[in-house]
Amino acid sequence: MNAVHGEVLMPVVGLGTGGYGNPNGTEGEYWGPEQAHNSTVVWLKLGGRRIDTAYGYGSRDGVGTGWVASGVPRSEIFITSKVDPSGYAETLEEFAITLKSLKTDYIDLLLIHWPGAQPGSSGQPIPSCKQGKSTWADCRFQTWQALTKLFDEKRVRAIGVSNFEVNHLLEIINLNSSIPSVNQVEFHPYWHEDELLDFCKKHNITFNSYSPGGAPDHAVTLGPTWNPIPDMRKHPNITQIAQKHQKTPAQVIYRWQWQQGIVINPRTLNSIHMLENLSIFDFELDLQDMMTLAYLDHPITKVGNDPRLIL
Repeated sequence: MNAVHGEVLMPVVGLGTGGYGNPNGTEGEYWGPEQAHNSTVVWLKLGGRRIDTAYGYGSRDGVGTGWVASGVPRSEIFITSKVDPSGYAETLEEFAITLKSLKTDYIDLLLIHWPGAQPGSSGQPIPSCKQGKSTWADCRFQTWQALTKLFDEKRVRAIGVSNFEVNHLLEIINLNSSIPSVNQVEFHPYWHEDELLDFCKKHNITFNSYSPGGAPDHAVTLGPTWNPIPDMRKHPNITQIAQKHQKTPAQVIYRWQWQQGIVINPRTLNSIHMLENLSIFDFELDLQDMMTLAYLDHPITKVGNDPRLIL
């Protein structure tokens, strides 16, 4: 059974708040507390009702002050947050900090952010659940147990995972406990794991995409050697479909995902783009459009780290 209390409705379009950029303006759009506060207020006043943040995001405190300042009742807002795979006690401590930061007494959806650290990564302390072990499996198990405890205590309305591949999901499913309600992963026309999507659908796991537009603000800083058309909104096949439907390229990309049953987390500081992101329900892509987006004449390229490498 999926880990969700009753009928929890997850809005299709959320506001992503995890920027790739630095405070000095390099590497893409920067999201600190001020940017998150202002964007959260605008997003909620425009009618957006889902916000995505995480323990490691510089935006989290701003999301907390922003939703309070918006005047929108907490009961109308769907907040997703994430915790690291750091172990049982550590997760419960992290959750308490999360509640304080977000100025709330419950979380609508709590996810394990990653199945583990990327091989070769440095700068982060290794949690005790990983020390002396070749894989992150015990950390994932302990962290999921902590999420299950919070779920059973109804301190969270639903629990799930992020960046989990099929092998990571099977670990939880084989525990014969609650199945994750959501799996949040990078997904866009340049990078779409269709087998993972099919697996999640089979197990009634809601598929939630981050960087659904390929994070063009960050991708363009990687240069043409990484990707000949880093901003997919400028791909000729996508612009042609957008002109056909009198929509923006971004709206076409997001509609392509929604028609596959995917809920999306586009990140933007721009209020016009926020409105556009909320306006993807008044047109429909035909089969040819869908196939064109799925099979672009373009290299498969990923913006973020690759969770398939995490054991």
